[in-house]
Amino acid sequence: MGNFRIPVIVLLLALLISGIDLWQERPRLSLPLPPDGRDRSVGAIHVHSIYSDGGGTIQDIRDAARRAGLDFVIITDHSTIQPFLNGKQGYAESVLVLIGEEVNTSAGHLLALGVDRHVHQRGPTGLQAVIDTIRAAGGLGIAAHPDGRRPWLDWSVARLQGLEILNADSEWRNDDLFELVRALVWYSVFPDASFNSLMDRPEAVLRRWDALSRQGRVVGIGSVDAHARLPLWGNRFLPFPSYERLFRLLRTYVITSRPLTGSATTDRATILDALRAGHCYIAVDGYERASRFTFEAMNGGTTAGMGDSLAYRPGSRLRIRAGSSGRVLIRLVRDGVTVAETIADEMDYPVTATGVYRAEVYQLRRRLPLWRETPRPWVFSNPIWVTHGFPLSRE
Repeated sequence: MGNFRIPVIVLLLALLISGIDLWQERPRLSLPLPPDGRDRSVGAIHVHSIYSDGGGTIQDIRDAARRAGLDFVIITDHSTIQPFLNGKQGYAESVLVLIGEEVNTSAGHLLALGVDRHVHQRGPTGLQAVIDTIRAAGGLGIAAHPDGRRPWLDWSVARLQGLEILNADSEWRNDDLFELVRALVWYSVFPDASFNSLMDRPEAVLRRWDALSRQGRVVGIGSVDAHARLPLWGNRFLPFPSYERLFRLLRTYVITSRPLTGSATTDRATILDALRAGHCYIAVDGYERASRFTFEAMNGGTTAGMGDSLAYRPGSRLRIRAGSSGRVLIRLVRDGVTVAETIADEMDYPVTATGVYRAEVYQLRRRLPLWRETPRPWVFSNPIWVTHGFPLSRE
């Protein structure tokens, strides 16, 4: 009996320690910050329904989005826009449902947003034609899970408009066995912390994004890739992780040119225009709502936001505001290289060189074994281009 008791005690102690460590990933209380004069809308992009391999109806998705406090949700079922043809696009209560499509191509999966018709690749050499068709229709073509289990393979194509920087469905797949078991064991006690713990800085995707951004505008978004369907046997499945859980975890904020009006047609254009222009940022809101994040460049009386360009002149500055209730680390990146870091809620940086600048913000959480503050990914901005005086081409 004594020999049996010692391993049990050790196991229970290890379980307790892992729970204490995981507890540090819990959400912070979001600050009740006053309005800052910017029109933001928050949404979830890349959602699957029963029209393809998702577990819920459009109504289920809409209800989950409403409970999660979203302004919009973009449904992208595989190889179909049947929800659009069935009249599922539009407002229901306060949530705008937009219908896109996840297109299967020879290079990987491609989100087609704002096209309102089915697109597909014709033949093994038709990838560029698909991308051009989406752009010509006024849509937005985004490479899905570019470093995931079905990665994007062809980086030679022209006019690719966007990348998924974070994909919630891919994040848990690159964690080690300990992290997965810990999250599963403690999920019923710390559900938010369990999912937060599986989010990591997407190193390879960020390197690729930085390289592409030096050539032109490539919009970065966060995608939930939500299915609410964990297969069991036969036709049985668990609705896990739920739509609402993922909608609270990872979000894309868009900074729009005007407030949403309640008109589906008008607001669809407003949101898609903001995404297309890169006027957006990605937030792991499972840690804390990033509803007051700002990243701007200033040059005399001129101000440029994410997705825009600013002509360099002496005295130009970059300003980052995080708006967190706890300690955060702000990192400023230029052309893929970190040029400044600060443990503070804000950063003002004097610009001394042209380049492609973007901001990253990390929540600082104490982690075992040494109980040191560890940066955990929270916000990733879209870039600002500081140029020699020529505005960045929209192409």
